[in-house]
Amino acid sequence: MSNRAKTTGRVLLPVGLLLILFVVSRSTGSAQAQAPQASGPKACPGETMPVQATGVYTPKPVPDITVNGQPAPGAIWEAGMRSYWHCHAGGQVMMIDQGVGRIQVRGQRIQVLHKGDTHYAAPGLEHWHGAAPDQSAHFFQVSIGNTQTLWMEEVGREDYMGYTDGSASRAEFMKTGVRKKNEPVISLAPGAMPAAAAPAPSAAPAR
Repeated sequence: MSNRAKTTGRVLLPVGLLLILFVVSRSTGSAQAQAPQASGPKACPGETMPVQATGVYTPKPVPDITVNGQPAPGAIWEAGMRSYWHCHAGGQVMMIDQGVGRIQVRGQRIQVLHKGDTHYAAPGLEHWHGAAPDQSAHFFQVSIGNTQTLWMEEVGREDYMGYTDGSASRAEFMKTGVRKKNEPVISLAPGAMPAAAAPAPSAAPAR
């Protein structure tokens, strides 16, 4: 790729992201003006507190994206590390700058994100995000409007590995109020398969 093409890409990427942020913020503000704040059992039941994570959450700006002359906000997750379930009062926009990430919306299976993939979490949407079990992930991430974050329960192995949609975990959290599950960081060698998902060995021939 020529230097001119690289420069053009570096310019267009932040411009495109800023346009997305502008449209999302305008639509979010309009929706909030027209609709009352969500309440009742479907509202995000989290609490305001510092970042809750399995592993270590490390803020790290994204040098590939410049906002007002400064690197854009971001965070890096090492392999196997992820946030707890949470939601943002004003919504959040994320993009993978380096590595491989995972995002899950409550009621859905995980999504695997690669460099350049984006995700928008609408206001009040329960979700989590982090790195793949075998690779780290550097996210560009920014909250929109109201920056309050409400934290729920830790992401268990079943949700993190993509076996469930998070509904059972939410039901348990709502019943018990237990937030921390003492889940380990799940770190695998690149290309390795978790034991629970590995194919069963073939049966020995009958004699």
